[in-house]
Amino acid sequence: IATAAVLWHFRAQYRSFGRGLSWQAIAIGIAVFVLWIVLAPPDNGNGVMLELRLAELPAWQAGAWLVFRVIGSVVTVPIAEELAFRGYLIRKLVASDFEDVPPGQFTWLSFLASSLLFGVLHNSWVAGTLAGAGFALALYHRGRIVDAIVAHMTSNALVAVAVLAFGQWNLWA
Repeated sequence: IATAAVLWHFRAQYRSFGRGLSWQAIAIGIAVFVLWIVLAPPDNGNGVMLELRLAELPAWQAGAWLVFRVIGSVVTVPIAEELAFRGYLIRKLVASDFEDVPPGQFTWLSFLASSLLFGVLHNSWVAGTLAGAGFALALYHRGRIVDAIVAHMTSNALVAVAVLAFGQWNLWA
C-alpha cells in the first residue's frame, strides 16, 4: 500500500514515459513467464502452506488478500521494480549523473550487473536474473521504460493466472 501511495503521488512524472503498447514488450513478458515456470524451484511446502492458510481465513479476508496480491504483483511491483532497476540502476551504472543517460543506452556492465542484482532479490536467482535481462531487453528495444514495465506486468499477470487458475501457489510462496 505504501509503494502504491508513493507511485500515485508521483504519477504526473510518468507522463514523460510515453504511451503505446509494444507487442515486443508483451512477447518478452510471455517469454519471461515461460522461463520463470521452467526454472521455478520445486515446491518445498511453502506453496501448500500458503494455500492452507488462505483456506483457513474467512472468505472475505482470503478474497481481500488475493485482490491485494494480484494488484501488487501485476501493477505496483512491476512499476516500482522497473523504476528502480531499469529507470535508475541501469543508467546509474553507465554514468554517475544518471539523468544525463538516455533510457535504453546499452553497456554490458549496466545490463549484466542490473540483471544479476535483480535476480539476487528473487527466490530463484537464475530465473530472476534472466527475468531482469528480459526486462532490460524490453527497455533497450525502444529506449522506453514503459516497455520494461509492460513486460514485467505481463509476466507477473501470467504468474497470477498460473497461481489462481492452476493452483501453483509455490510461485507466490
